[in-house]
Amino acid sequence: MYLDGRRLHYFLTVADLGSLGRAADVLHIAQPALSRQIRLLEEDVGVPLMERNARGMTLTAAGRAYYPSARRLLDEATAASARAQLAARGEVGHLRLGFSEIYAWHPDVLRALQTYRHASPRVTFMVEAMLSGAVTERVLDGHLDLGLAYTGVLDAGSPLQSLPWLADDYFLAVNEASSLAKRPPRRLAELNGEDFILFRRDQSPRLHDVMIHHFHQQGFSPRIVQEGTTHYTVLGLVAAGLGCSVMPASAQQRLPPGVRLLRVPDLNVRMPIDLVWRRDNHTPVIQRFADLLRGAGGNATSN
Repeated sequence: MYLDGRRLHYFLTVADLGSLGRAADVLHIAQPALSRQIRLLEEDVGVPLMERNARGMTLTAAGRAYYPSARRLLDEATAASARAQLAARGEVGHLRLGFSEIYAWHPDVLRALQTYRHASPRVTFMVEAMLSGAVTERVLDGHLDLGLAYTGVLDAGSPLQSLPWLADDYFLAVNEASSLAKRPPRRLAELNGEDFILFRRDQSPRLHDVMIHHFHQQGFSPRIVQEGTTHYTVLGLVAAGLGCSVMPASAQQRLPPGVRLLRVPDLNVRMPIDLVWRRDNHTPVIQRFADLLRGAGGNATSN
């Protein structure tokens, strides 16, 4: 059966006020028209819902049974409209985010999440920690809505859209008990022969290749003896004394005990980290997050 929300509203108003005349005044409708709408509702339901007496309009037994359900229906319809409007403005929903765990502690990332949460308290987050290559793949296959990742220059036909967020310099990560910590290298080439730890190429092929190319340009051929899948697994291996590695400056926010970051003059790699999402998944929630980032400058830099 079709339910007319306007008639439900009229019915509830008359029932609450107990008077057809007062309800007509509140609803800004002529009393005969309001009376007709109540009759049409009763025809839809199939039984009388109201009766007129000396005290005004009162509910019949059927009307008293109908009233709670009518109230719930109207309230739910109002709530549904409000939810739809919030969703259209990006103020309600769920965001699936992916980025390296070192950025979970980055002040710019924390500030953006806090600001977004304050502006859109009904939006919830799910965060996955992984390197740029894995983040990009998860965004492409639809498992993530947004990612913080190094993607390199996107092709014009790429299904991804990006917005610059920050740029990260790279440092040498060493165990503080190692000889490298006692005598910091002045050139990458001095690391030849040292045990080296790096993230697996399949976790971020572009970043891996940029790193290896830069090493070779500086005369350094890393002897990779250990591999990790994330920045913090690599840092854990450095903390265990299994070798040295290179690490974004953002890792300084939360280093494992026993690990130091050293600047090597010819390790001059600066990686742009962008906010990325699929062009065909440009939802209001994603748009609101991107607008927030754009308003904050969207180009924070780690030093």
